[in-house]
Order: sequence, then C-alpha cells, then structure tokens
Amino acid sequence: MASSTTATGLPEGWEVRISNSKNLPYYFHAATKDSRWEPPAGTDNEQLKKYMGQYHSSTKGISNVNRPSASENKIRAAHLLVKHNESRRPASWREARITRTRAEAQRILEGYQEQIKSGAKTLAELATTESDCSSARKGGDLYGSYVWVLLCGKTADVHPTGATSDGEICRRNSR
Repeated sequence: MASSTTATGLPEGWEVRISNSKNLPYYFHAATKDSRWEPPAGTDNEQLKKYMGQYHSSTKGISNVNRPSASENKIRAAHLLVKHNESRRPASWREARITRTRAEAQRILEGYQEQIKSGAKTLAELATTESDCSSARKGGDLYGSYVWVLLCGKTADVHPTGATSDGEICRRNSR
C-alpha cells in the first residue's frame, strides 16, 4: 500500500477537493491532474471515513437540509445504502470489495434504523460514515436524484417530513 497522509488517509499526492458544479468532495492528484469520485487505490478507508465525517459531512440531520418549500411540491429524500455481494457493483468508497450477504446487509441496516429511532444517531450522521453510496458526502441527501426516488423510493412522498421508512432491499441495486 502506498503511504498515506495522516489527515485524509489518501495516498501521497492525493487530496480532497470540492466540485464547483456539484458542491461535492472528489479526489484529485495534483502531479497527474487525475480526478475521480471514488478514492484511489492505496487509500486507508478507515482514516478517510473519519476525515470525511469530520470535514465533509452534514451531521445535523435531514431537517437541517435546505429543502424546497412545500409550495414547490418537490420530493426530498435521504438514504443510507448498505450494499451486499449480490449488488450490481459490490464495491463502494468505503470498501473495494463487498462480501457481506444480503441477509447480513439487512441486519446491519436494521441496526442503523434502531440507532436512528432511539435518537442515538441521526440518519445524516450514520450515512456520512456508514453508507456505501456517494451521497454519504452529503449525509445521505438525495436532492436532485429524482430518478432514484422514482425507481426505488416510491414511498418517499407518503412519509411526513423528517420521518424514516423501514429498511428495504432496492431492486435497482440488485442483480
């Protein structure tokens, strides 16, 4: 493994930058001008997870997200994705190769749901460090991801603002 910086966990020469167009963190190598949304090979994922949670997250919860007004009649949703070995792409920014079973992913998700319901953690806090989706960078916020909401989150519009739904397996991400 390449040596990593103490703060970010990224290999030497890599840094976290913020995209001007998407306002999201991405990974940039100054010498090669290479940029990517996924961490480069040789990343210390645990250190990166801590760094991203501390400097590039929304940990105040979904209620803190700037929402469109009710009069705009737009759906806003957030999620925490736990991938499994049958996922379309069993890899994420957190793990290069995901080997957990679908049942294990469901149990993990249920544990997160209990933490949210008990008030121990917010969805945004957990999503920032535990979600296998790149939306983790924004505390799981899916604003602008209307296609996902239409394909996979059909119940998003029936929940009151700030409510959570039960964990579910999304067909979009399974084979």
